[in-house]
Amino acid sequence: QYSLFDFLSFSQFLADMENNALFRDDIECQKLIMEAMKYHLLPERRPMLQSPRTKPRKSTVGVLFAVGGMDATKGATSIEKYELRTNTWTPVANMNGRRLQFGVAVLDDKLFVVGGRDGLKTLNTVEC
Repeated sequence: QYSLFDFLSFSQFLADMENNALFRDDIECQKLIMEAMKYHLLPERRPMLQSPRTKPRKSTVGVLFAVGGMDATKGATSIEKYELRTNTWTPVANMNGRRLQFGVAVLDDKLFVVGGRDGLKTLNTVEC
């Protein structure tokens, strides 16, 4: 089950990552996390960071989360869950504020929303 939105500072997120056995002991995992962080925290470098992992994908099992993005008020704070098997959307939580162009990852059954922009400035925070 996801523990959403315990607010973490970016430094706390990094400390947690370093102490996580999967991250600490798996070089491939480290490379993927670093690639995701660079992609989402350094938007000016995105053209140089394109790969098959940066393209949208479709899942066929489980659930799909829609996190933030643009809506009629210029920035959604909502997180919704789509159940593929039942074809239903369910509200899950709201972020502390609007967040655009961010990264999302799941680690230890927690959904992390990393970096991005709030419409005015670049964010260096993490929500979990």
